[in-house]
Amino acid sequence: MKLLRLYAIGRIGFGIASLALPAVTGRTLAGPGGALPDAQAFLRGMGGREIGLGLGLLAAIRAGGAVRPWVVAALMADGGDLAGIAGAWRQMPPLNRWVGLGTAGAAAAAGVGVMVSLPR
Repeated sequence: MKLLRLYAIGRIGFGIASLALPAVTGRTLAGPGGALPDAQAFLRGMGGREIGLGLGLLAAIRAGGAVRPWVVAALMADGGDLAGIAGAWRQMPPLNRWVGLGTAGAAAAAGVGVMVSLPR
């Protein structure tokens, strides 16, 4: 359960950063365009998504409920992030391509690691 809690708290932390500092998160992940107001709106939404996934997972852990659906939802969100990066690859600054890919890829890899650690 420690791994699950850490995974949930990590998602919440990233969500808070994206919600509170969308321009910083956006520039880091996507380059200068990530700081534009429309990109910040999407980053705040992504932040809310991450907070919701993390809090939902923590609530399921505390209640002794099903955690697998929360991990699947998080993996789907990470998959969507990876697809978004792939779709914008040529337009993104080279460094930010790899930062975005690394961030989303690490989140997806962590989710897979959590998923395989769950009892059947």
